[in-house]
Amino acid sequence: MTVLYHGLMAEQFSLVVLIVALATGLVTSIVAITYMQTRQPQFFRYFLTNILLFNLLILSGLVFRYLQIQIQATGLKPYLFVLPGLLVVMAVLKLGWLYAFILMNKSLPVDLVPKGTAKMMAIAAVVIFLGYLGVGAIALLMHYEVLEKFVFITLETLIIGGALFATLQLMLEAGKLPKNNRRQSIMVFGGYHLGLLGVILAVLVMGWMQPGPQKLSQILANGGFLVLFNVFPLVWIKWFQPQKPVSNLDRFESLGITRREREIIGLIQAGKTNQEIADKLFISVATVKDHNHNLFRKSGVRNRLELANLFR
Repeated sequence: MTVLYHGLMAEQFSLVVLIVALATGLVTSIVAITYMQTRQPQFFRYFLTNILLFNLLILSGLVFRYLQIQIQATGLKPYLFVLPGLLVVMAVLKLGWLYAFILMNKSLPVDLVPKGTAKMMAIAAVVIFLGYLGVGAIALLMHYEVLEKFVFITLETLIIGGALFATLQLMLEAGKLPKNNRRQSIMVFGGYHLGLLGVILAVLVMGWMQPGPQKLSQILANGGFLVLFNVFPLVWIKWFQPQKPVSNLDRFESLGITRREREIIGLIQAGKTNQEIADKLFISVATVKDHNHNLFRKSGVRNRLELANLFR
């Protein structure tokens, strides 16, 4: 009786942890929606999508584990037809989360993500999903359990690895910014996710995320990860998020734009060509093009028109 009592208490505790995690996710989503109207709309749009997809992913994973346990305990075969569909849904959620996570990281240092980047990532996600679907279907139909595990772990590694790479790239970009509030906030944002994703990767290596019924400790770990994932954005928005630039001068400083580059922006806004800018500033056309390239990179724009509009 004592063992049963402690088992029930542990299950109830894991359920409470999950409910708290989902509640914090809801609060964080509401806060993100309010900030979306006033600060970096594109970043907070991806920020909100990232939170919602991650919470849906955890929920779908718990449903999947529950059905697995029910099948093993009761032999209810109808559930067998639901599991492959859930795996497909989870794969879509994972790729969608990675897509939102990468674009969120790319839009944090600047206010604009080039459309070409989003399109390229969407194509890559579709290719990975089709490959996962095709190989997974073969493994399922041929009853190759080793191949099933390989497909599952490969997708998980790609998702976590892609998120880690995006986080490292974000921190490298932040390192190029001047030492100000914006750089500090990005470093905090990236450092936290780097640590959390590193722990998740370690858990994956330990085998906790492989297919199969989960132990109570694994369910608690998932709930704990979800709490950390949902609570951090509230802390970051409250104390660490970048201050909104109130003028072009603030924006120039936050993006690390030099005095010479500001002159070039002004001349571009005046409608000057590269040759005219070179003549006026007594520099070569190649140097002007180098300045343009640096401005595009720092500002996250694709051409001179977007650059002029960004600082108008």
